[in-house]
Amino acid sequence: MMNFQEFQDFFGILLPWYEKNKRKFPWRKNQISAYEVWVSEIMLQQTQVSRGEKYYKNFLKKFPSIRALSACSWEEFLPYYDGLGYYARGRNMLKTAKTICEEYGGKFPTKKSELLKLPGVGEYTASAILAFARDEKVFAWDTNVVRIFQRALKKSELSKKDRQHLESFLHQSSLSGKAVNSALMDFGSLVCVSRPNRKLHECPFEEKCFCFEGILEKVPASRGKKEVEKFSSAETSAMVFLHENHRKYFSDKKKTFVPFILSPGISSREKIKAHFLQTYGLNISVRPPHAKKLIQKKPFVFVNAQILSGSHSFFVHPKSPVEEFLKNLQP
Repeated sequence: MMNFQEFQDFFGILLPWYEKNKRKFPWRKNQISAYEVWVSEIMLQQTQVSRGEKYYKNFLKKFPSIRALSACSWEEFLPYYDGLGYYARGRNMLKTAKTICEEYGGKFPTKKSELLKLPGVGEYTASAILAFARDEKVFAWDTNVVRIFQRALKKSELSKKDRQHLESFLHQSSLSGKAVNSALMDFGSLVCVSRPNRKLHECPFEEKCFCFEGILEKVPASRGKKEVEKFSSAETSAMVFLHENHRKYFSDKKKTFVPFILSPGISSREKIKAHFLQTYGLNISVRPPHAKKLIQKKPFVFVNAQILSGSHSFFVHPKSPVEEFLKNLQP
């Protein structure tokens, strides 16, 4: 296990590297509010940074404060979130904004235990708010941070006890929680990536890293993607599985679940959205196709979608009929 001096030495190498290589983002500034941190962290979940950055800027122009956000409706909120996916996360943003204004006087709680009570706020987001908005000495543990310390400690897994030791060292040190977490995030994204072989020459730790010893990472040969027959978009139809958080599935059939089967040529995300808006008056979110199959020698894409706004009279089915439908689907 790393001792305190080794911990200091580790960040004595990492922080100078960060000062030379740090990325510039609108949420990286000296004075930032908990609200701004929270918005950035929610929007960057499962989203490319460059894409999230555009949403972040537009969102804060429309909703510059937690009170402005708490006063808006879902319909007012949606245009500034639409396209990020995971719409339950967006609804939680509105719930959290209202909770903070009603129960905390419009200010984010300063205790982690209180932050964790907010809708959609987990361990990582709570820690990020404390680290970046309040400069508290906590680690915002995500996949990148865990991977970095696994390699630094020469371990294939990072235990709860390991994390506690590292948190204790951070509390004892004179380091900035904000700088430490920013450095770890950039290092994990730019150099200490999941398959680091091509990045080893950029690593400031040289032979001190687990990866240099060849113990942790042996990159497997690329398996490649299974060959899929290609068809023109005009030939391809879409099977749309319309759902609500994968708990309820909608169909225009009452007794037997059948997805919405669209005509050939209506298979792109844009055309599917346009079809549901024109046919049913529904604004839907369409995920990228998750499968492409030949059914009775005709090409289909399988697509998941959620209703964002609009009313309907579709029949509601539980998840089990969907699984049964897919199992019985004959190629």
